[in-house]
Amino acid sequence: MAYSENKKIYMKVLSLCLMMALVLALGCFGFTAHAQETEEEVLTHGYLEYVIRDNVVWITGYTGDGGDVSIPNMIDDLSVLAIETEAFWYEDKITAVDLPDYLEFIGDRAFQNCSMLKSVTIPDSVKEIGTAAFAECYALESVNIPKDILYVGGGAFDNTLWIKRFEDNTSIIFGGKVFYRYMGDASVVNIPYGVVGISGNAFTDNQNVTYVNIPETVLFVGDYSFFNCPNLESVSLPDDVNYLGVYAFGYDSIDADGEHQNEGFTIYANEDTLGAEYAQTYDLKLSSPADNATPDELPEPESCVAKDLSEVTSESATEPVQKTSWFKKNNSAVVIVIIIASCVVIFGGLYLYITFTEKKRKTQEKEEKQKNKSKKKKKK
Repeated sequence: MAYSENKKIYMKVLSLCLMMALVLALGCFGFTAHAQETEEEVLTHGYLEYVIRDNVVWITGYTGDGGDVSIPNMIDDLSVLAIETEAFWYEDKITAVDLPDYLEFIGDRAFQNCSMLKSVTIPDSVKEIGTAAFAECYALESVNIPKDILYVGGGAFDNTLWIKRFEDNTSIIFGGKVFYRYMGDASVVNIPYGVVGISGNAFTDNQNVTYVNIPETVLFVGDYSFFNCPNLESVSLPDDVNYLGVYAFGYDSIDADGEHQNEGFTIYANEDTLGAEYAQTYDLKLSSPADNATPDELPEPESCVAKDLSEVTSESATEPVQKTSWFKKNNSAVVIVIIIASCVVIFGGLYLYITFTEKKRKTQEKEEKQKNKSKKKKKK
């Protein structure tokens, strides 16, 4: 009788756990979908998806079949000024993109892994190109960098035929204004006067550099720009710099054991500047720029000359990683929720099974002992 009652109780508990897990999964899925629906209304214009923010259009997605893509200057009588993060991510059938005349911003990973994209026309109005915006566009051979560009994110053009045109340089500098990457092995690097931005990861993992001359014209320093440069002991920052990325300076690793700073790393910056605020935020040593010991002689400023496209081959380009549309954008959140819910069901069910089995064993042992006692009493 006890065994039967216990079985009923545990079956009810197991059913309740399964129902709770299912409700959790569906609830989270519904919350995610609802959040996406209620935050912004996604509209369509042909094969383009977009939202309206502050009376300007942001392109957020693409539903076409590939080929040449042309994004209009105006939609609903509003200017198209931005391409959202991951808007064309992994759209591997697009071959060319013509961007609108007044575009100002291209988001992170906006065209990443558009592996068949061969050319893109970027208007002069664009001021910022995000991290990995065109990374892994393996066939990309034609790009024009706007003359007034202010910032290019780390890895924006990595693994493209176009970026290979600069492989003979020690530095890649776009339009004389954006220092994209340093590839040399010198200990002292002189960034040219007139550069306004240093891209994210520009010097990451450089084991040789000990001093970098950052001119007063620099306004932006990207995320992880000088990350894991163990021999770089200090940096002097201009007063007018208005963006310093996360872990841009002073760190050699971030792992499971925590964050590891370059021992004794010093920020030379004046009080009440962003450089001083950065030093305080990351708990780095701060000193006056007047105390900075500069090298006796700086090398000539870095230059950057692209090779002719005919000299570039695609031998080193790797095959794109195929990714199904299910994992695009926010769908990954749904996958995580389902995995968590499944784990709750599996481990909850396993725990109940083990508990139920153990309870059953103890009940059987108890019943067996009672039977043995009854037999002994009858014999007496």
